[in-house]
Amino acid sequence: MNGERSTSDTMDSAWSVPDDRAFVLGDLLCDHRDRRRRALHTARTRRWLDAYGDVVVRSVLLSTTSVQQRDEFARALRHGGRDHTIVLEQLGEFVLVTSERRAPGTVADWIGSVVPTGVRVSAIGSASLHADEDDLLHAVNEARTAADIVGQVGQAVGSTRAEELGGWRLLHAIEADPSLITAVSPAADELRHADPVRLETIETYLDAGCNVVAACERLHIHRTTLYYRLDTMPEVVREALADGWKRSTLHLTLKLLRLWNDRTPASGRASAPSGARRPRDGRRAIAPVRQLHPRTAGAEELPR
Repeated sequence: MNGERSTSDTMDSAWSVPDDRAFVLGDLLCDHRDRRRRALHTARTRRWLDAYGDVVVRSVLLSTTSVQQRDEFARALRHGGRDHTIVLEQLGEFVLVTSERRAPGTVADWIGSVVPTGVRVSAIGSASLHADEDDLLHAVNEARTAADIVGQVGQAVGSTRAEELGGWRLLHAIEADPSLITAVSPAADELRHADPVRLETIETYLDAGCNVVAACERLHIHRTTLYYRLDTMPEVVREALADGWKRSTLHLTLKLLRLWNDRTPASGRASAPSGARRPRDGRRAIAPVRQLHPRTAGAEELPR
C-alpha cells in the first residue's frame, strides 16, 4: 500500500510539469479509476480533447503479428500530424481518442493516408464518450468489443459503432460452448450439421423477418424454391419456425454460431505479458501504456 501511495504521489507531482504530456496519457487507461478520471479531466482542460462535445474512441486492429509492422504503423500515426486525436498503443492494439466536432476529415481517411505499405487494418470499432462522462475506460472497452465483432463477422454487422451493434454485443459476451447450442436450440444444432444451403436459407429467411419476397431477393431464388426448401426442412427446424420464442432463439443461436465460427485470434493483437495488470472495472489485461501522439513532446495546446 505504501508503495502504491508513493507511486501515486510521484505521478501527481509529475503532472505539475506543464509539458509532461506522457504522464497524463499514461494514466488514461491505468487500473486506478481516480487517476483515469484525473487524466481525462487534464486532457480536456489542456484542450487535447474537446471539453464540451462528445469524444469518439476507436479500437484499431491490424491483421499482422509482426512487431516491426506494428511499430511502423505506430510511427506513421505519431508523425501523421492529426490534431484533436490522442493515439495510444496497448498490447499491440491501437486506441484513437478523437474530438470529432473539431477534427477536419475522418479518422478512416487519416489512417488510410498514413498506413505503411504491407500493413492492413483488419477492423475498427468505435464508441462514444459523452461530455458528462469522466472515465475513458468504459468507452475503450466498448470500442474493443465493437472491433472484435467487426473483425469476426465483417460487413454482416452493418455498423462499426458499439451503440448500434445490438444483439451482437450480447452474443459476443457468451463464451464458446458447443453443448450450449444443443441445449438452447435443437433446431440450430440440426442446421449446423446439415447441408450449408439449408443453413443459409433459414438464416436469410429469419434475417428478412420471415418475409418470403425479401428472402428470395437475398437468396436469388424463386419463391417456389424457398417454399420447397422450408417444407423439406427437418421437423425440429419446422417446429422452431412455427413457434415465436423458438424462432427467436433459433435466429440468435445461428448468429452466435456465425460469431463463434469466425472467432479467430486477431493476428494484430499481441498476447498479454505475464506482468500485465487487469483493471478492477475493465474487461482486459492492461499492460504499461506506450504513449503516441501526433504532436511533438513539447506541444501542449491544440488549436481550438
